[in-house]
Amino acid sequence: MKSTDIEKRELSKYIELFDFDAYLNNKTILITGSKGLVGTGLVKWILFQNQIKGTNTKILASTRKPHDLPNYIEESDNIRYVEYGTEISIDEKIDYIVHAASPTGNKYHMQHPVETFKTNVDGMEMMLDIAEKNNGCSMIYLSSEEIYGLPADDSPAMTENMFGAIDSLNLRSCYPLGKKASEFLCHASADEYGIDVKIIRPTVIHGLFQRYEEPRVVNELLRCLVENKDFIMKSDGLTKKCMMYSLDAISAIFTVLFKGEKGEAYNASNPETFITVRNLAKHLVETFNPSIKVVFETGTATKADGFLPHRTIVQDCSKLMSLGWKPYGSLDHIYEIDLERFKG
Repeated sequence: MKSTDIEKRELSKYIELFDFDAYLNNKTILITGSKGLVGTGLVKWILFQNQIKGTNTKILASTRKPHDLPNYIEESDNIRYVEYGTEISIDEKIDYIVHAASPTGNKYHMQHPVETFKTNVDGMEMMLDIAEKNNGCSMIYLSSEEIYGLPADDSPAMTENMFGAIDSLNLRSCYPLGKKASEFLCHASADEYGIDVKIIRPTVIHGLFQRYEEPRVVNELLRCLVENKDFIMKSDGLTKKCMMYSLDAISAIFTVLFKGEKGEAYNASNPETFITVRNLAKHLVETFNPSIKVVFETGTATKADGFLPHRTIVQDCSKLMSLGWKPYGSLDHIYEIDLERFKG
């Protein structure tokens, strides 16, 4: 695998912090959504660990375009790309499944609410079927903190057994409702059929491995810092939640996959990054590029932008931390890494 110096530095650090060798040695792992932020991180972690630790993990990387190989893949890498569609054709034993495939982006959700919901639920059914056919296979489903809906403003940190309201008549709810329905399928399949499937609920994931052009507010902030342009806020920026470094997310996924209890859900977040979008923008501008400004154009957002209502949510991660995991990437570190990547 071709790796940048930044990737080698960061991956080496995390591979030493989290010793997953025994779980990955000579195993085969199926990863859906393998070209997304999380999928790319998983693939690069495993391939780099193969290189430096000799773990010989084989990756079956599921994607809608299996013949379009990422430019970091080399012929010697222990990876095979398979097509993700209404079914996945695999003729070998699978030890682990990481189901990370899902439509992303507010605008896509608003333009294709039916497809967003059905892709999540139908894909979940397909992956559970593959897991059931591979006796002894362990699986993890990447859900989202959005399944908590709109908790009350005075809610404490959200534990896995808490929940808030989700408006079923709001088109943007296609994403959290699809995730919530998929969680039910996981939990019910573990109970009824004994499938070893776990659920992880990550907060916003950012940093190493993301695409520069990703259509998210945290990426727009990054682009403004890099391109020396003012950050335009269409909303009041009062939604408040946490952010999570990409490698913290990958280590959390592996931790739950290898050590979690089947049928259970686990929060994954970094409470130390709890901040409003407004204050995040101000902090990043002051810290990394004070020559630009945060400009408020409140009232210019349209329904098509797909903004969620004001949400104030912080997740309680004690359940995940009891498995031996903790986050390491600070808010500043997340952006320091990306500024190093994209400013060159």
